[in-house]
Amino acid sequence: MNSIVAVIGDVHHQLWLAVEELSRIERNLGRAIDQVFSVGDLGLFLEEADWRFLTGPAKHRHPDDTPRIRKAWEAWRWPLSMIAGNHEPFHHLRNWNPDHFGGKLRYVDAGEMPHSIPGFRAYGLSGIFHPGELNFTNEAEKWRAKKSLRSSWPEMVEQVQKNAVSPKRLTYYKQFEIDLLLALPPNPHLLLTHDWPVKPNRLRFEYPRRPETELVNQVQPQYACCGHHHASAAFEVPPTQVRALNIISRDPSGNIINPGWCLLLEWDGMRLIERKLSP
Repeated sequence: MNSIVAVIGDVHHQLWLAVEELSRIERNLGRAIDQVFSVGDLGLFLEEADWRFLTGPAKHRHPDDTPRIRKAWEAWRWPLSMIAGNHEPFHHLRNWNPDHFGGKLRYVDAGEMPHSIPGFRAYGLSGIFHPGELNFTNEAEKWRAKKSLRSSWPEMVEQVQKNAVSPKRLTYYKQFEIDLLLALPPNPHLLLTHDWPVKPNRLRFEYPRRPETELVNQVQPQYACCGHHHASAAFEVPPTQVRALNIISRDPSGNIINPGWCLLLEWDGMRLIERKLSP
């Protein structure tokens, strides 16, 4: 039997909505989803103290929702493989310990993504771009002279915990991770990045170089999926089909799931076939 793959967009800690929506999709399909991939900003803040690692305004911190997140995680029943976005409990991801998540989560900073489907190749890159973390500009060379840039991820987590480094530094991918992905065999079936491989139209500013573009152009996956900008889009970067996924909901009551939050794919043992979701 062919395998069903679901790629989900930003959840931003509203995991209970994801459980409800994936369950609804299964009911409409009349069968189980075999594997779920997340493009990041899942927000598995399973402990109230995890919220201090959330970057951005304090209004986005919701420690009161932590018991609800834990309950939804207990109910989570799908094989899940994810990359990080830029709003995550990074102290548990960059210093990876699967036991913290009960062995229910597979994660990569960068590289080949572990999952449950034989013969299927998926690559992923966690985090977002910052010119100071890559060797693209003169400014970056200044940053690279700092000792903290040569730190491993667990070392940087320790520096953040000591307030020696900003938590934002955990959200930026590194040049060696780009190089790692470019060194992998080309043409995987799926590539996940948090940001888009092209500039969304609503953005006024663009860096001279977008690493996600380089990855898609050189790795040439069958499908590339991304999130981050809370909008859905479907386009092609030949020969790759790109699908940008929406945020799960903007409804404060949580009753409305945004269209384009989930991409449903069928794996026939050789290629992916896109399937339409029932409303």
